Amino acid sequence: MSNNQKIGKKVVNPLSAGSIIQIACEMLKYINKQILFHNERTAFIALNIARHMGLGKEYSLQNLVILSLFHTIGFFRDDTFFSYSASEDKIDYFTKDHFIESKYVFSCYYLEFMTPLKQDALALENFFQPYNKDMEKYIYQEKIKSILYFSARISDYIYRNPDSPLPEDLNSLDPGQFNPLVVQSFQQINHNNSIINQIKTKTHLNFLYNYVSKITLSDKDKNCYLKLVTYLLDFKSTSTMTHSINTSCYALALGMRFNLSQDDISQLFISSMLHDIGKICTPQKILEAPGKLSPEEMGIMRYHVNHSKKILTDLVPENILEDVYRHHEKLNGNGYPNHLTEAELSLIQRIITIADITSALSDSRSYKGEFSVEETFTIMQKMTDNGELDKNIISVLFNQYDSIMEDLRFFQKTLQADFSQIFMRYNDFVFNDIEPLVDAVEVIDTVEYI
Repeated sequence: MSNNQKIGKKVVNPLSAGSIIQIACEMLKYINKQILFHNERTAFIALNIARHMGLGKEYSLQNLVILSLFHTIGFFRDDTFFSYSASEDKIDYFTKDHFIESKYVFSCYYLEFMTPLKQDALALENFFQPYNKDMEKYIYQEKIKSILYFSARISDYIYRNPDSPLPEDLNSLDPGQFNPLVVQSFQQINHNNSIINQIKTKTHLNFLYNYVSKITLSDKDKNCYLKLVTYLLDFKSTSTMTHSINTSCYALALGMRFNLSQDDISQLFISSMLHDIGKICTPQKILEAPGKLSPEEMGIMRYHVNHSKKILTDLVPENILEDVYRHHEKLNGNGYPNHLTEAELSLIQRIITIADITSALSDSRSYKGEFSVEETFTIMQKMTDNGELDKNIISVLFNQYDSIMEDLRFFQKTLQADFSQIFMRYNDFVFNDIEPLVDAVEVIDTVEYI
């Protein structure tokens, strides 16, 4: 039986669904905190409205909350197709222009492709269409959209008018856009400004993330969101995202050759997928630097392990936190950040270190082309001779390289995503100025996840 058959397509994910969602939110906060704050306010309002309307029997409230937290994910990208920078603090989410609308369309396609939300995400495809009661009979997402749109509009008003009360006539904020039942529900739950006051005092965050912490998902869906977490690095640096995926593939291929238990394989998979998420905090000019970094820049780059630790603390088990924090440590104490030695580094941590280095040398980066197998082996052998890397793992890597690469390609097919369909549909919308048609687009089914 081959190694890829042994591992199969399922790894039990030890992380809670809520933790994975929170990790994604923390990463997005480092790209643009104001967008994430907007999403948190929106999710809080939407959840309370949906509960008051009794929609839990008809719709998945947890999907509504997750969709609310990610509904502006297209705004986080610095992309040539967008007319703004994600670094901007004040974004007009409701300008009725084609570029703003396109960001919601991109969010729709991205979430449809990258997450289990799929049908729910289609609520963003016609986000600016006026409310039409008759459409609720035919379109599953219409009521979801009406709650999400209104909640986002209220969130935006609160941010822009912190010292002003809501207008007495809420429909004046966006005439013709709101579902009257949604407005009525909000007015009832906001009696004595209950909802608004929670937002202004930031107590809404405790309520929201307490709910998020209780979200339950299948292992398949949790792994799907874990993949989303890793792919958020693409918003900052495509090469960093690719490196993270390839590191995970090398780690799994190596781990299978050491007869690790199923629990250890799960830990190895999660840790390697998360090992570089702190780079979401690293300036893009450093991540994508075309040449050798200065000592100061290298110091900033190395600090990504500290950022990872900050993001993950209290959200992942201690063993995974240590794996992520230690992936640049070396057996001889010459690594960072704590100069740990052989006795302090577990087999899983040593595997991730070697997988990370193998991927870094083999991948094409902004400052170098990909190294040949021979060049990679020469560099890693020298590191092993210097006492930096585990000789047993290196021996397995060298002696079983062909079969490892076979397994690597298998894992890559599982973890790598082809965004061409997303951008094809998105480009049609942006450049042809066509209305997106739910019935006319092919729903892309993602592959099974490890």
